[in-house]
Amino acid sequence: MSRRIFRLIIAFAVLMAIYLVTLKDDHSNVFLIVASSITFLIFSLGIHGLIAHSIRPDTKGNIIVYPILMWSLWAILFLLFIFFIIPVYCPDFLLDL
Repeated sequence: MSRRIFRLIIAFAVLMAIYLVTLKDDHSNVFLIVASSITFLIFSLGIHGLIAHSIRPDTKGNIIVYPILMWSLWAILFLLFIFFIIPVYCPDFLLDL
């Protein structure tokens, strides 16, 4: 049951991203950055939850590497978001830094 919920969360995040990409000209840059950030957080929640519920409970408690793997996955997703996804919404985002 929990895997279905996390799959629905991922699907919802993907639908939000498609909506934002198709109608990005109708919204301001601030709205697009905030909405895409929320979409990213929802997507990473779904990925994290799906992976966490795919590991057997007896194995998850014994591996020390699990938190490091979850952090590294989130860090990779975050870097992809900053350098590849946000520039799609706001092309001048990285130039304003």
